[in-house]
Amino acid sequence: MTKLAVLAALPLALLAAPADDVLSPREFLRQPPEADAQRTEWKVRGVVTFVSNIDGSFAVAPQDNPRHAGVVVAIPKTASPPEPGDLVQVAGRAVRRNTLPSIDAGHVDVIRRTTLPVGAVSKQADFRRGLLFNRRISLTGTASELNVEATPDGPVTSMYIMLEDYLACVRVPGAVNEDEILGRPVRVTGFAYNKYSGDGRFVDPEMELSGTDAIDILDEDKGEGVVTALVYILSGAVLVSLGSLFMLWRRDVRVRREIAVVAAERRRMAADLHDTIEQHLAGANLLAAGVLALEDAPPDVVDAMKTLTGLLANAKAEVRSAVMNLRSADAIGKSLAESLDEIAGALEKTGVNTRKLLRGLPEGFSESEVQDILLIVREATTNALKHGKARTIVFTSDPAPDGGCILRVLNDGAPFEPDAALGPETGHYGLSGMRERALRCKASLNWGRTGKWTYVELRFGPGGRS
Repeated sequence: MTKLAVLAALPLALLAAPADDVLSPREFLRQPPEADAQRTEWKVRGVVTFVSNIDGSFAVAPQDNPRHAGVVVAIPKTASPPEPGDLVQVAGRAVRRNTLPSIDAGHVDVIRRTTLPVGAVSKQADFRRGLLFNRRISLTGTASELNVEATPDGPVTSMYIMLEDYLACVRVPGAVNEDEILGRPVRVTGFAYNKYSGDGRFVDPEMELSGTDAIDILDEDKGEGVVTALVYILSGAVLVSLGSLFMLWRRDVRVRREIAVVAAERRRMAADLHDTIEQHLAGANLLAAGVLALEDAPPDVVDAMKTLTGLLANAKAEVRSAVMNLRSADAIGKSLAESLDEIAGALEKTGVNTRKLLRGLPEGFSESEVQDILLIVREATTNALKHGKARTIVFTSDPAPDGGCILRVLNDGAPFEPDAALGPETGHYGLSGMRERALRCKASLNWGRTGKWTYVELRFGPGGRS
């Protein structure tokens, strides 16, 4: 085989980066994903521009341009990371994080110390678009909110910086003094990185600082008199107010988007149920009806088909009820009290006498628990109107002696005997479904009668749960 043929048979990745080559961070970032499998160890040389005090990783940028995008290097927690400004050579295996290659290093050799340039103030638009990832940058803005979380390695502060028309999240190891920084203009210098969703889509850029010393408060010149101080205080108050309003708007948009996604998924599930299970049940019912229409069908077959058609009809009704519940977004983003008010209002529009007296109703239910409670309430009202021929429905809630709450749905219809009611063995799943939902929301479920009123009762323990 000629030398040319041998070269042609080699993988392109090996030609671009032979095993003994030491790459710059720029060259390493350009390596295609298929090159990762060609080498068990990569060597990269560059300047350390940032060291994380949260997870111990560090960034290595090109030696000739430390402001360029760097390579993230992870080392064991037992190892000591280099210092910012160190010229290092790292060796280890390549790991893909959100399509970008990084290095899990087995060896880190410090070659010499260098002078790290001061981080230039970056364009806010470039940061917002995620163009400054893996770079050491500086941003200026107004500190508008602080949230401190406890981690095994100590507190970490999430600080939000109000830029021109954007709220940037900055993570800082340590606890930031809220009184000293909130509402004041600041300059932060740290490492920019991009956040991605589970399917690899870009979500938002964030920034990590090495510590609280990377936050500079940009004070105005002092000694300009009371007027300047007053203007500064007023402008700071306005910025705080604008920042708070923007944060509320941003959270509202995020919540609305989440509600819209959940509602769309519920509609999709409802459509799938309607187009598959309900249609198959209808088809099976037609087949059973065809057998019943046969003149020479044996009596035992006729009896079985009659039972089957009844079961299919009930199953179809249950599926249709589930479809209607899925298409309803009553419980999404609403409290239990608000949802009960809407159910009462809907009953009143149909001509049913409806009253409600809600006291001591807990507010600590999750959306799934609210949905289960509403399904129990709807089942109770449906049974009262359909089977009990009720003309009045009453919703009550009262504080329980143990600190919990008792929620009741009362009706003036015919008495209801749960022990005599049809169960799953005959295709009726209403009561069993109510019991299962009560268990899910950790409530006890009871039926009873007081005077002319038949009631369904849910008892919750302190804090909204039994």
